[in-house]
Parts: sequence; C-alpha cells; structure tokens
Amino acid sequence: MLYRILRFIARLILKIFYSLEVKYEKNLPEGACIFVANHQSLLDPVVVVCSVKRPVIFLASSELYKIIFLKPVLKIAKAIPIKKNSPDLNALKQALSRLKEGDSIGLFPEGGISPTGKVEKMHEGAMYLAYKSGKPIVPIAILGTYSILPFGKYIPKIKGKIRVKIGEPIYPNLNIDIKAEIGELRDKVMQKILKMLEE
Repeated sequence: MLYRILRFIARLILKIFYSLEVKYEKNLPEGACIFVANHQSLLDPVVVVCSVKRPVIFLASSELYKIIFLKPVLKIAKAIPIKKNSPDLNALKQALSRLKEGDSIGLFPEGGISPTGKVEKMHEGAMYLAYKSGKPIVPIAILGTYSILPFGKYIPKIKGKIRVKIGEPIYPNLNIDIKAEIGELRDKVMQKILKMLEE
C-alpha cells in the first residue's frame, strides 16, 4: 500500500514538473519480466516505476544504501542490493527467486549512472536472469533525466521534460548455449535502447 501511495505521489510530481510522457511499442507481457533501462540520473528508478503498469523490484548498487535519504526508499521498494563492478551471485539468486514468484525485476546494466548521459557499455546480469528464468526483457529508453539531475548532482532542476519509451519484449532463446545467448541478448537490448534514444 505504501509503495502505491508513494508511486502515485511521484508520478504526480513527474507529470506536473517534468511533463512525464510514456510511450509503449506493445503491451507488457503477461507475468514477470525484466525491465532494462539506460541510466542517466538518480531519478531513473523513480521514472521507471512511474512509467510501467506494475510493481518493479530493482537491483540497486549497495553503495546507494550509504546515502541517508535513499536508504529508506530502497527498503520500501524492497530493492535487492548488488555489489558494484563485480559478479554478485547472491543478488542474482535473489532476483531469480523473485522472478519465479511472479515479481518483475528492474536493472540498469551500465553498472552505474553514465557520467556523459550516453550508453557506452552493458553488463550481462539482466541477460543471465532472462536465460535462467525464461522471462522476457523489456528494454526502456529514458530521455531528459540527465539534464534535470545529472551524474554527481543531488538536487534536481525544477523544470524539464522526461520521455520514456518502452520497447517490445525480447525473449531469450533457451535452445542455444547460455554464453552465446547472453551475448546475443546483450547486443539486442543495447542496440534497441540506443535506437529508441535516437528516435
């Protein structure tokens, strides 16, 4: 209930101050899925939560729990802490368990906020989750948050425009080798997000 109330308030704020606009290529798939988005700002998790029509549990850098005002928010959102820049099998196991229970997971596979606002790399954790769970990846392109609250800043600008594009689900091919498919999925997801950012 608290999650829904906070989501409603956050969505209202994003609509009023940042004219939040959300466009879907297709309806979301039934059941759990894995939302994968580019990462320009601390605002991005809030933007994703306010853009999709279901609860999302994020894998969040364990370093974010050190920020006083973020820690309680992460706990309310039931975020899963994950170690930055290193494989965290415990976090991935927790995420797989939540997917099997029917919860949707959210990730920013760049491994942190982009200092430039551009997508330059993607780690493969989301693709591993998709292959091991059989759940689809839903690519998301977020535009506008970098100019409102860029890397290293904690106080957002009062005005701006945020646009969100939610792409067609990408399903893992479970009939081929996991290593090959994870690489294929990463390339597909990255190219899709880059394309949506440019449109």
